[in-house]
Amino acid sequence: MKILFVANLKNPSASGRQRLWALQQSNATIIAFDKGKYPSKLGRFSGPAAKIFKQSSLMRNDKLLGKDLIALGKQTNPDVIWIEWATELRPSVLNELRALTSHPLLISFQDDNPWGKRRGDRWMWRNYFKVVPFFDLHLVKRESDIANLKGLGGKNFRMWKHGVYSPLFHPLAEPVKKKHPVSFVGTCIDGRVQLIEYLLTNNVDIHVFGNRWDQRSNLPKRYPANFHPSAEGEVYADVIHQSQICLGLVSHSNQDEWTMRTYEVPGSAGLLLAERTPVHEALFEEDKEMAFFSTAEECLKKIENLLADPEHCLNMGRQAYQKCKNSHFTLEEEMQHLLNEIETKYYPLKVN
Repeated sequence: MKILFVANLKNPSASGRQRLWALQQSNATIIAFDKGKYPSKLGRFSGPAAKIFKQSSLMRNDKLLGKDLIALGKQTNPDVIWIEWATELRPSVLNELRALTSHPLLISFQDDNPWGKRRGDRWMWRNYFKVVPFFDLHLVKRESDIANLKGLGGKNFRMWKHGVYSPLFHPLAEPVKKKHPVSFVGTCIDGRVQLIEYLLTNNVDIHVFGNRWDQRSNLPKRYPANFHPSAEGEVYADVIHQSQICLGLVSHSNQDEWTMRTYEVPGSAGLLLAERTPVHEALFEEDKEMAFFSTAEECLKKIENLLADPEHCLNMGRQAYQKCKNSHFTLEEEMQHLLNEIETKYYPLKVN
């Protein structure tokens, strides 16, 4: 099987790079197409301009991107074309890809939620809504996505579960000193300010790594020692290893029930204190493999109890890692399951 993988690969920490790696672990032939190589002619003004005029096409050179993608498709004739976040591709481009002599199976991947609570970002999805019917299979994160995509003419859906990306997230051969009693890695969104402020004012030494905290709150000015630049790649993995407790918050505006951290922290044998969700409860055993909370008060109480018992924290992290191994919560295995389904279930429908 030959797969043309289309994603933003410019950022070394991009989740698309993880999925590309997982594809490369299979027996398939993988051709990568980097959408990140097509910046808008507006340069650093592209983002603000796109937001002002509510035109996602201003964020990339979408005409050249589409032209080059079609040319690469004609050159390679893939069996499958996997496109992540197809927000910049026009229907005409999808039509030409469908018409390739190899009659490729077109797969759409996106784990954001265009129908969530971020109403101010709806404009970013206009092109995506138009091209939904052109795809043969949609990989999605939540059940509600399926109903919404069906309403736009989508067909064939599969839930994507992700998994541990072992090249970056794995236990260390030797334990390291815990620099951070509690850490949180994430952007300042979805009312997170209130929880972090509550913990700080109750004397929790939590260290926050992420974007927009100084723009959307005064917490970095009030607690400068507790706020740090965004942590990515190896730096992020180091933060996990150096933390006694890793705080895990889902995106409520995306209506998520799990995040990448759901796998990244236990995959590193770290202790994740996560928001209590049906998915988290289904994946890990509470207070044995992972700690959960539903309110700020419960979060504080859990932190205080866990910080008082470092050995229990280490043991829970080890148990969570063992659960990932025993239950095959790895990215390459999730990808192989999908590729098996494509070969036996989805691709035959396309060629027949």
